[in-house]
Amino acid sequence: MTDHTAPRLGETRGELTLEDSETLRLTLCAMAAQARQSLDIVSRHLDPTLLNTPEFVEAVSRLVRGNQRARVRLLVLDSAPLVSRGHRLVELAQRLSSYISLRVPAPIHRQLNEAWLVADATGYVYRPFSDRWEATADFHAPRQARQYTQRFDEIWTAGLPDPNLRRLHL
Repeated sequence: MTDHTAPRLGETRGELTLEDSETLRLTLCAMAAQARQSLDIVSRHLDPTLLNTPEFVEAVSRLVRGNQRARVRLLVLDSAPLVSRGHRLVELAQRLSSYISLRVPAPIHRQLNEAWLVADATGYVYRPFSDRWEATADFHAPRQARQYTQRFDEIWTAGLPDPNLRRLHL
């Protein structure tokens, strides 16, 4: 994606097909960097290759620091790798817990094998299999983004905070 052809959140219509980790990483970073209100993310373990990069974490940090009403919600299906190896996004969430929330799904949703990100209820990146790079994205698809947000809300409401990911104040 070059600057003159880069998709714009809320403006560029049309589904993109993403087939490799680098294109997926760049698309996730671009969408997060353009978000102004919210990010909802469902991920098996916050995919380190995609979401544990300085660029992605900086985009999330700018979002929540630039808008006191911003909201970032992270649904993590398997927190064990995050606890054992650490993750920049989890560390940011622990520092900015008023803006970034983490939950694990209830047992009924633990077999979910999809991953997605919704930005400002307008754009999305969707992976039908969380362990593969293939994805679709659209920077201006409010109807589809709303559907992913509704699914997210159902899982979020039934989910629980993960005590393993809480910051310990000593």
